[in-house]
Amino acid sequence: MPLSRWPVWVLLCAGLASCAQEPARELTATEYARLEHAEQLLIQGCMTRAGFRYQPPAAPDGDARQLSLLVLEDVGWARENGYGGRVQRRIIAARPHDPNRLYRESLAPAQRERYDVALGGGRDTKILSARLPGGGTINNAMGGCRGWSKDQLYGDRATWFRLDKIASNLQPLYLPELTKDKQFVAALTAWSACMRRHGHTYASPPEIRAALPGLTANLKPGDAHAAEVKLAVAEATCARSSGLAGTARALQPHYLAKAARPYAEELADHGRMLLAALEKAKKTPEEIAP
Repeated sequence: MPLSRWPVWVLLCAGLASCAQEPARELTATEYARLEHAEQLLIQGCMTRAGFRYQPPAAPDGDARQLSLLVLEDVGWARENGYGGRVQRRIIAARPHDPNRLYRESLAPAQRERYDVALGGGRDTKILSARLPGGGTINNAMGGCRGWSKDQLYGDRATWFRLDKIASNLQPLYLPELTKDKQFVAALTAWSACMRRHGHTYASPPEIRAALPGLTANLKPGDAHAAEVKLAVAEATCARSSGLAGTARALQPHYLAKAARPYAEELADHGRMLLAALEKAKKTPEEIAP
């Protein structure tokens, strides 16, 4: 399991009576893709009823997984994808040809405005707000067919927005403490020494993430991908040989559970909402929203 997506609510659910009936597991990448596809189909139906065309976006051509801030450890994935830059470049290159964008641009100004309101809501759309665990607030105007699809799949969109932002923003709470752990520091030192033997002078994986845009900015796409692959394979190889990946994986549950404890109820609710939405996603849009 990627280090960036540990199932927090699984760690906490056992201690909550309200979780007793829920299977304690994390959704797979395929299941998350099913949720996204179901949401897009709901948007499509909603837009059709509003008198507009809408085409669910195609899945990315390639593996665009989110990279862990801790360390990349999958050597095979690194050899194929580098850091995922090639997939991202394909996504960016395809944006001007997006059928929804082209359709919207083909509309007369008044129709285009109605399209925007139908899809995302108008000026009177309620602003959703969520306080992040690490501090600060994130806001989103989620109305129209996009907001309606959230309601149909997850229940109340405001509740889902708040819980999802909590569940997906816990890493800033525990990462500083985890990276100061003596076991992690020792493994990171060994990882950095391994990277030097491979010709790369980086003290940590986040340092690579910060340097990567500058390393590939002026390169042709093929050369940028080759540079990514070389560096990513070294990172992943050293993550395994130094023990950094295993150490981070062993330490993360403890620090994550500690940071997540104040949010136990919210995380349990988030887990239940995910599983309930997944059951709905197995149905047709007409069955989800008659």
